[in-house]
Amino acid sequence: MPFSFNRGLLKLILINGLVLLVLAGIFTLVRHVRANRQPALSEKILITPGASDEPETVVDSPAPVETPAETMIPKSVLEANGPTSLPQFVDSTPQTIEVQRLLSKSVTVTPYKLDGSDNYWTVADDHGISLYTLIGANPTLPFKAHLGLNVILINRKGVLHTVYPGETLETIAEGYHTDPGVLKKENVIHWWRGIKPGDVLFIPDVKPIRMLKEWQNYFSQRGFFGVPFAHWGEAVTSGFGWRHDPLTGVKQIHTGMDFRAKVGESVYASATGKVIYAGVLGGYGMLIKIHHNREYTTYYGHLSKILVHLGQKVKRGQLIGKTGATGHVTGPHLHFEIRRYGVPINPLPLI
Repeated sequence: MPFSFNRGLLKLILINGLVLLVLAGIFTLVRHVRANRQPALSEKILITPGASDEPETVVDSPAPVETPAETMIPKSVLEANGPTSLPQFVDSTPQTIEVQRLLSKSVTVTPYKLDGSDNYWTVADDHGISLYTLIGANPTLPFKAHLGLNVILINRKGVLHTVYPGETLETIAEGYHTDPGVLKKENVIHWWRGIKPGDVLFIPDVKPIRMLKEWQNYFSQRGFFGVPFAHWGEAVTSGFGWRHDPLTGVKQIHTGMDFRAKVGESVYASATGKVIYAGVLGGYGMLIKIHHNREYTTYYGHLSKILVHLGQKVKRGQLIGKTGATGHVTGPHLHFEIRRYGVPINPLPLI
């Protein structure tokens, strides 16, 4: 039977092909517009931590020499940061997060400006997140907090990760020790919609691996000190910073932290070191000083008993004394402070 040319069939094939081409073009155009569109004014919450219209005024910092903050430190703040170990650092010069390119629909992002009473720990605690999550949402977060500092807050534990050129879901997941499937689910990624450089992913339940060098150094040292007192975090009567002296009423810097205690409760060495003072010293009353590696010294004041001697080497967690009410006090408590190169610093971030 001779071959017969079916013009109707050919016409149908050509029409269907043309329709598919048009649909493919529309799909490509939509993707291009979504990827490059300018966000509406309400969406423009690109935050550059450190940017501010106000003059810089330091309000708090975990740096060795800190600006005092008149805050009581509840147990929730002490526990907010969780374990101190971090994955290996992969980037010391991270990019600012472009929130308008966030792919995830499951996390809420809120801009926030620090006021004069804020520090990183209070901001994190007030919003139910950890310091790790705050840094994870602000990888360029400066080490020094200051008045008017703009940050972004997220409502879930995790990090915001900007995709760098050459990165894939697999390499990103490997860096955070998570599964690529988690990234796909959290960020609505399908086979027809991959990731591009500049996209922002939400990665849940992980700690940041992108942060400034100062933060890397801080976390590498954190945990060197342990708690010196059994009631740490539960009975703070006075924090580090400016306060009115309970006896004189004069406003002055409180160089450590005070913990409510009964006479005779156990006091422990916060870190391994050598006793460089054990005796009575002015307002400290009965005092123990222990010198540690990394240029640090710890003070344990107002004791009723001293159980170590000058020159003795002690280990972290070793019993060194008993709480009391000696020296310049209104009642029994433990005064604990950490000094670096002789300068008092806030003990909280180092424990």
